[in-house]
Amino acid sequence: MSVNWRNRLAMAGRWIGAAAFGLLALGTTATMVAAAPLKIAMVLPGPITDNDWNSVGYNGLEAAAKALGAEVAYTENVTDADAERVIRDYAQRGFGLIFAHSFSFGDAALNAAEAFPDTIFMAGTANSLAPNLGTYSNPDYQGAYLAGMIAAGTTKSGAVGWVGGMPAPNMLANLHAYEAGAKEIKSDVKVMHTFIGSWYDPPKAKEAAIAQVEQGADVLSAQGVGVIDAANDKKVFALGAMTDQNHLGPTAVVTSVTWDLGPLVIDVAKAVEAKTWKSENWSYGVAKGSVQLADFHGLDKNVDPAVLKQVTDKIAAIKSGAFEVPLDTSDVN
Repeated sequence: MSVNWRNRLAMAGRWIGAAAFGLLALGTTATMVAAAPLKIAMVLPGPITDNDWNSVGYNGLEAAAKALGAEVAYTENVTDADAERVIRDYAQRGFGLIFAHSFSFGDAALNAAEAFPDTIFMAGTANSLAPNLGTYSNPDYQGAYLAGMIAAGTTKSGAVGWVGGMPAPNMLANLHAYEAGAKEIKSDVKVMHTFIGSWYDPPKAKEAAIAQVEQGADVLSAQGVGVIDAANDKKVFALGAMTDQNHLGPTAVVTSVTWDLGPLVIDVAKAVEAKTWKSENWSYGVAKGSVQLADFHGLDKNVDPAVLKQVTDKIAAIKSGAFEVPLDTSDVN
């Protein structure tokens, strides 16, 4: 074989080798992109330090980061006016799963979902969905029913109170369940309620709670920051929400209805990674252990023992499916 042909064959071999290496490199890059951890973001309407709805969202996000090795980010204290801008910014930065953690962020999430069809969005307690926009509810109304039972088993005045933010469906469900639970124990119990017109206004929530105490309520359901402060000042009992809030009122907070969002965030993220995610309402309640009652910290001595037994039996009935807490989102006057 001539030197010329040997040179040509050697050159061809180098071209084939280079091409094969290039294809291998492309394949490796594609594999690396597919295996890259999912980036998850959450947009929160208030601060993460107040042991309420916002801290529950943040804790759920951190649980996903730990369990999945996902990159996470969050923005707190986002107003309704800024929500869409913040959500879009995360989408533009390549976050594949974005939680809009507020009922009032529903429209902003829907608009962003339409603009970024390859991104998955989850809007808390949203009314409208899209192919890439799902929702998740906080079925704490199940826990609110139990809280209502405890309130009725604790009150000496025969009147209990409830203070919440906005009359959104999840808040209405909570109120109705609280009242239903209370009336199961005492059919003639008086249940007061106030919506303060804001998701986060501690002074206004405290003022509303004090007004209920002055009308006779001696147990308050604290569905917003500020209510427990009123219970402390007025020396009445309170029932916390979202997290164990006894530390905010060690002699006032009998127990709290807690919500662990971690399992839901983790499962949603896994579904997105596996491409099995569906646009639907993801709801994790008492049966899945996400909604529970916190420790009583010794304050169960203020609750009728017979009622505590009824509460324990009710939890078992909810878990077994023998009892379903009524879901009532009808408006109230």
